[in-house]
Amino acid sequence: MPFSAQTPFHRPGPSRQAHALLLALAALGLAACGGGDGVSTAPSARLNIVPDSIEVHSGNSVEVPLELIDTSGSGNRTVRFSVSDPDVAQVSPASCALPAGTTETSGCTVTVSGKKLGSTHLIAESNGLASDQGAVTVKAGNGVGTITIAHYSSDPKFTYYDAAPNVSFAFTVQFMPQVHGQAVYASNPIAVAFSDTSGGKVTYQTNSVCSVTSSTPTCVVAGSFAAASVPATGFTVSAAVTGAWQVPGQAFAGFTPIAIQMVPVNSQVPGRIRVASQNASNQVFAGAGAPLFVNLSGSNLTQASYTVTLSIANPSTGSLVQFYDFKAGVNTGTPTPSTTKTCQLVVDNTSYQNYKTNTVSGCGFNLLTTTAAAGLTQSTEVPVNVTVALAAGSTPKPADAALPSYKAQTMLTVVPPSAVTSAARTITFTNNSSRYVVFAANSGTATAYVSPTTTAGSGVVGCGTSAPAQACPIGSTCVQGGQDVGPTTPYQCFWDAPAFASNPVAPASSATAAVPGFAGVTSGSQQIQWSGSYYALNCPGGANATGCPAAPTTPGTSPPNPAQTVAEVTYQHNAVDFYDVSIINGVSNALALGPSAASGKAAGSAVPGGQGGSITTPYACGTAGSATAQTGTGATDSAYTLPASTWALAPTAANFPAPVVDSPASYYAVVSPSNKAAPTVCSAQGTCSSSTTGDTVCGWNANYLSQASGNQRVCGAFQQWASANQLWGWNQTAGNAGNAAFGFATGNASGVTVGQLQFCTNPAATIYSTYATQPPSTDTGLACGGTNWDAANTVLTPAAAPIARPAVAYTTANPTWVQYVYPTISWLKMACPTCYTFPYDDQSSTFNCEQGLNSQGTNQLDYTLQVGDLKNSFR
Repeated sequence: MPFSAQTPFHRPGPSRQAHALLLALAALGLAACGGGDGVSTAPSARLNIVPDSIEVHSGNSVEVPLELIDTSGSGNRTVRFSVSDPDVAQVSPASCALPAGTTETSGCTVTVSGKKLGSTHLIAESNGLASDQGAVTVKAGNGVGTITIAHYSSDPKFTYYDAAPNVSFAFTVQFMPQVHGQAVYASNPIAVAFSDTSGGKVTYQTNSVCSVTSSTPTCVVAGSFAAASVPATGFTVSAAVTGAWQVPGQAFAGFTPIAIQMVPVNSQVPGRIRVASQNASNQVFAGAGAPLFVNLSGSNLTQASYTVTLSIANPSTGSLVQFYDFKAGVNTGTPTPSTTKTCQLVVDNTSYQNYKTNTVSGCGFNLLTTTAAAGLTQSTEVPVNVTVALAAGSTPKPADAALPSYKAQTMLTVVPPSAVTSAARTITFTNNSSRYVVFAANSGTATAYVSPTTTAGSGVVGCGTSAPAQACPIGSTCVQGGQDVGPTTPYQCFWDAPAFASNPVAPASSATAAVPGFAGVTSGSQQIQWSGSYYALNCPGGANATGCPAAPTTPGTSPPNPAQTVAEVTYQHNAVDFYDVSIINGVSNALALGPSAASGKAAGSAVPGGQGGSITTPYACGTAGSATAQTGTGATDSAYTLPASTWALAPTAANFPAPVVDSPASYYAVVSPSNKAAPTVCSAQGTCSSSTTGDTVCGWNANYLSQASGNQRVCGAFQQWASANQLWGWNQTAGNAGNAAFGFATGNASGVTVGQLQFCTNPAATIYSTYATQPPSTDTGLACGGTNWDAANTVLTPAAAPIARPAVAYTTANPTWVQYVYPTISWLKMACPTCYTFPYDDQSSTFNCEQGLNSQGTNQLDYTLQVGDLKNSFR
């Protein structure tokens, strides 16, 4: 985005020291992908896909390196990738730009994803060169996922200096969940045990067994040894799945241990420093941010410290791209630009503790184009000059060690909008309500990267001074988030918010926004282009555009009042999208989110996935929050229908653990009194119905909802409905006046409270989803959920059953949840059967869809979000 744009925030990333363990000694990827093809033909040049034979399981992905050997060419060479049968597998990214005219082999890493059983070929092509192919075989998955060692899939070899007094290593176990596969929970993780043939000479500095889950898909095993103490010819380190997942009949029963060859060499080498952007494409798109990484790999020196200086040499005609930083405490407006950055790289193998604490093998910086870049008529190269020197006052060990090899210049390619070949994903916002609305977006956090093709880890989003080794992917911004940022607020990566074509939007009118096709695309199993939520803010003037609220501009900021209907979507470049309408926190509008009419997609359209290779339930390409019924086909039965959403909100006395004696709606309604200083206190609708000032609804005072002193019901103008979940979230104190009605503090024999079951989380992280195929615990009191939304509910029989049908039936019912939580959300589910009403309601509210995955290799689906009026009933 331009420097003049306002940008987006979330959770802190790990420290620089913590990353040393993950980064040092990892082969941080070959130079990689994108760019133009302004290269002279070189007869000696050739392409090489490594390896020649590629095996991948259906629903999983593998990373495949490509090498370019071109010593006599010049400029950048574009390499294009495809698969001969896109129904069997797909590859991404679709191209990479590699430097020619270098004595070193250059390369990029692409991801091959298995779609269905069969054989195909991965093809690499470049103008003027013979293409290369690799045979791809897609085999049946195990229903759970695959285990690999990061950076050691194609060449499982670790080299070390044969006279080193200390050699340290850190191997990262990587779990890649199978698409639509069985979830792996913390209570029953996949354990991976490391062993070696050193004769007991390796000291494991971490536990030699580490565990991965669906939510924590990586773990690290680290160790050290003296080179003279291990076998002179080297030895092997093996990683094998152990425990419950490895026994006969389980997913990893036939797992073949991963063997890494530990190979001694008779010299110390300084390694190589690479400077590259995401995928090493070195592309910077006008109007979007991009990362730039400095990575040191292959060094086996005992000690060394280097200063790497990067200087952007913009053309004399005007600046096109710069580094940027937001000052602490500022997260809107114009960031501080610069053209020079320095990176301090440190190698310390004197001991394992020093290696862990001191080694820094990478830096991440963030780039942004200037407003002048948008005016370019063609892609323009901007050099980044690179210098490497020993850090002041440092002496390497050995003292005569050379500097690491590096290229003195990295060429960035600034791509204007007219040169972007990847199609944007559009969403059309249609206002079917009776009032003006303001459409807004809340961008989610983006996973940070530590190298062109390596993420910092699942959920790791830190950047800038909060995590100097990390930078943000294309289409996201490094910034502090929230409304009240300060010096200690962490810097995090946030997806850039889509720009709306118009706001506010009149009744019977529409607006559009777009997510760039290039955003976030890199190697890996999950290529998220954008993730976040959309919502509509109601204008108080009704059919007049007066007093309309402004959409939040501070990054990472939710709607002004979180009791809001929100449409959530995760756009994926090489996989199906996931989307839903959530009323977990409350209801402010009727929303319906689904594929655009032009896509031709509708409920029941086949979506890749499932045991049979496709899913055709109503949740496949259906519309969340739809006002019409939707039909599809289940995996094992005939067609079934999801009911229409009436958006008729009418809480009754049955929507509480025990019936209330006063007006049921007053416990869920949020109102704004006309006399804020002295509102009329109420406990029944009759107190307010005769108001002449518009204060006709009894509900919670919106001005005091989050105050610890307690809530109060007053007469006021209706604003929205709040869920019991949100009421407890606003005020988790004994002063919460809703405690008596909802029993938030009530505990069960499993040690969890009703409030925790509303959130589906507790401090011990023992609460689990009721839909778990293999429940991680036999304690039903820890399950969050226990309904299929049908007439068999033990507490409340819906007026019209079934309310909805989950894609998968629950396996565990928690009596406490059924008694205390279910009644408080059933009225919401009856109003919108296809909406999220509690955190684990995904089986009856999460939709997925795609367009073009098979034919184009990328997801090109567009969406429509409709907003409508609610039908409220206050009793």
